[in-house]
Order: sequence, then C-alpha cells, then structure tokens
Amino acid sequence: MRYDLLLTGGTVVLPDGCRAADVAVRNGRIEALLPPGNDASAAAICTIGGLHVLPGVIDTHVHTRYPGIDAREDFASGTAAAALGGITTLFEMPISRLPANSGESLARRAAMMRPQAYIDYALYGGAGHQNLGDIASQAEAGAITFKTFLQPPPPARLAEFFGLWCTDEALLVDVMRAVGRTGLRHAFHCEHAGMAAAFTHQVEGAGHTTGRAHALSRPSIVEEVSAAMVLAMAGALGTKVQVVHVSSPRTLQLVAAARAHGVDATAETCPPYLFFTDEALDRLGAFAKCNPPLRSDADRLGMWQGVAAGLVARIGTDHSPFLDEEKERGHDPISSAPPGLCGLEVLVPLILTGVYERRITLPQAAHLLSTGAADLFHLPQKGRLVPGADADFTIVDTEAPWM
Repeated sequence: MRYDLLLTGGTVVLPDGCRAADVAVRNGRIEALLPPGNDASAAAICTIGGLHVLPGVIDTHVHTRYPGIDAREDFASGTAAAALGGITTLFEMPISRLPANSGESLARRAAMMRPQAYIDYALYGGAGHQNLGDIASQAEAGAITFKTFLQPPPPARLAEFFGLWCTDEALLVDVMRAVGRTGLRHAFHCEHAGMAAAFTHQVEGAGHTTGRAHALSRPSIVEEVSAAMVLAMAGALGTKVQVVHVSSPRTLQLVAAARAHGVDATAETCPPYLFFTDEALDRLGAFAKCNPPLRSDADRLGMWQGVAAGLVARIGTDHSPFLDEEKERGHDPISSAPPGLCGLEVLVPLILTGVYERRITLPQAAHLLSTGAADLFHLPQKGRLVPGADADFTIVDTEAPWM
C-alpha cells in the first residue's frame, strides 16, 4: 500500500509509554503505526530521527476575541501563532465584539473565522442570566461547551460580555439548568465578585496599588469559595462542570472531593500557575497580571503536585493578548490594567520543561495537552495516535534547549 505521508524514525508517545514506530497517513487520517525498518512507500516521507510524536495538541482555552481589536490579534495571527507553538486545534472563548451568546451569533462568528483559520477550531457558547432563552440554540449551532463568568465585566466591555456572566446565585441555578439540558459541560471562571471587590478596596485603601497588590486583592480564597459554590450547585443539579484556570491547590482538592461524591467535575490549569509566582507582579507589573492572579511559590509547587497526581484534567493557555500600551496604562493602580497573558507559542515548550524537570512523564504531558481534552469534549478523532484518527501531530525535540 502506498501512503500519502510517512513519518519515519521517530518515537510515538502513547498512553502506556513511548515506542519507536513509523506513522503512515492516508486521506488526512492515521492509517497505521508501522514497526521501524518497514518497506512502506509514500508520496512524501519525513524523517524525524530523535524526535517524539505527540497527538496534536488541543488548547481548549483561547481568547483571540475575534472579531475584536485587530491590532491585538485576529484569528489568522492567533491560529498561526498556535500552529507555530505546536497546537493543532483550539477552542475559542465566547468574548468578542460579536460575543457567542445565541445560535445566530455563534454561527456568524464561526463563519467569519473559517477563512482565517490555519488549524482546527471549536467555539464555546456563552451562558448568562441575560440569554437564558438562547442557550439551547447555541448547542444546536455547534457549541463545544459553555462558559460563565462569575464576575461583572469591565464597564467599557459590557457589549463583549453580553450573555456571558452571572453574579446572582439564584439566577445562576437557572443558567446551570439551561446548560445542563444541552448535555454539554459547563465551564466557570471562579472568582467571587463580592470578595474580590472588598479585598481590592481594602488593599488600595492601605496604599498598595502596584505589583503584588493585584494578588493581595484576589487571594486564593476568592477562587476557592467561588469554586465550592459551583461544585455544590452542580451536585444538587446533576450538571457537568469544569473549573478553569485553577490557581490554588485547595481548589484542586475541592474538585477532587466533589468528584469522589459523584459530581461530574473537572479542573483545568494553565502554565502561568505552574511556572510563575506573585513575585513577577512586582518585577513586571501589569505585564504579569492575569485573573486569577499569580500565587506563592508554595501554591505553584502544590499545583505541580496536583497535576502529577491526576487532579487536573487538562492544561490550556488562557491566551489573552493586549497591546503594550494597554498594559502600561495600568501600572498604577494595577487594578486599572486589563488582565491577560499570551500563551499560544509557549504552552508546549513549558510543559516539556516540566517533563525535563521530572515533574510529569511524556505520556502524562500528552494526556494533559491533548488526549484528556479529546476525551472530555467527545472528540474521538482527536487526541490519539491510532488508526482512523485525524493526522494531527505535534513533533518535538525533548533534548533541545529553549528560551
């Protein structure tokens, strides 16, 4: 049999370990994993001796915000950056100047993205108290999952967040029920709005307005209390939930405890909470500002322990770009700076650094970056190196230095 493409001389990363194998591709799908030294022929042969083949990386937490402010990023530049970083599929969050908050808006957004996309993509739907009647139509239009923010949006960005947020716990029950009826997983940005506002007032009132003031204004209890509320509601309502960009090891424990009691709950984290600490806020100011904020080194190490123990279902970037001048305007007070860090081009190298440091194994990295997301969001053609799966590969040199 003649294949379209043959990857030869590499090592494939499988759930049960790594082994030498050639990967044969036909019609955009994996046709076979062949033993080394086979006599297969192909229209194109790529020799990758010394390299490892991972299933194509899936970044399930991206904010290109397209259509939005093209000077920050458009969908072409965002998906190109993702491809450069080894990401073959991304899930776009609902925030946009055309927010995904109805079936019609989600379909329009997907159609606008299609001509610009360098890689595969899926869209989150938005679920809030303002668009309860439009949640079902988003699932029908193809939403991969739903997102709800548990804080009010910045006043200048209300239009971008229409139908994406809810701060009233009673109304949130209705939102969760509406998402639950779609059968899709419901992702939450868990930070308690009232506590964050109160702590920010206290910190700024004490004269702390720059750098680490951001972390002090949103201590980990702000995330933990919010996550505990979502998990309690999910248990009572029987809905499937995910706590995204977890920054606190205690939140991971809350999710694990809920799961042990029958709640269909999972946790996601992001590289900043594994590689940076709140010290970066003092050093870099608003350029290190994200929500939830960076934590202590003890929290960072605790997050790695949770990842290694299997308490994290997946790792995404929470890629969220802003212009330099937008960040610089928020130097003092830092509360005025927009929160967000870029991540598409550094996700894979950073997690491979974790492998190099022996915090996790290469098969664990493949699960966290790809297979886990494919399983969680029911994408049987993605996230695995098996015959019949899409021929999406992330090929890496595990010995190469990177900065």
